[in-house]
Amino acid sequence: MGIPETTLGGSRDAFPETVWSRFISGTADVDLDGLFRLYWRPVYTFIRTAARSSVEDAKDLTQEFFGYLMEGDVLAAYRADRGRFRVFLKGVLRNFLSHDRRDRSRQKRGGGKIPFSLDVQHLETEAFLADQRARTPEELFDRQWADDVLSSALERLKADLAAEDLRIFEGYYGGGEDYAALAARLGVPRQRVKSTLDALRDRLAAILRELLSPGVTSYDELAREMKDLLLP
Repeated sequence: MGIPETTLGGSRDAFPETVWSRFISGTADVDLDGLFRLYWRPVYTFIRTAARSSVEDAKDLTQEFFGYLMEGDVLAAYRADRGRFRVFLKGVLRNFLSHDRRDRSRQKRGGGKIPFSLDVQHLETEAFLADQRARTPEELFDRQWADDVLSSALERLKADLAAEDLRIFEGYYGGGEDYAALAARLGVPRQRVKSTLDALRDRLAAILRELLSPGVTSYDELAREMKDLLLP
């Protein structure tokens, strides 16, 4: 299904001060649960590819990585004026798998893990295994990140829709019907189809901004993340 075009970013005045942005500025503890939910799948795909780990080792290393983020001044080293947090996180992950992983290998296996359960069955597809040979870990991280955010946003959008609006949405984006065909099939005015789709694009943009905001520190970073997400 194609992704509806949306207005990138939104109003500068509307950008919230998130738990994550306050943590980076040193005024609050990090929202570990939110950070983990937002990034664990991209981190897992990166580790499976870069470290050539088994499924179980990659799951362990994914949990250990988030434990590592909580240690010392790892996250406090991030500076928004030097680039996006997502880029910073990939660099930290690459470093973890090289120098830091060698140091940690001396520790008892399982040390530093955080208590989150990882269901990776849906990630271990034939397409992913093929992509491991064709794409870099950074590319797989970014694609998984985009897939996760868009899937979550679309699920939330469709859950909120009335039955007729859902039929319009799925007919246009899933069935490839144009405004006129949809209006004729559903027995509604063409303008009703257009106004519904316009409203749904705006709603999707708002959901995407809400999902992305915990992982950014400024309006400009949010707008860049939205652009990468919708205009690859």
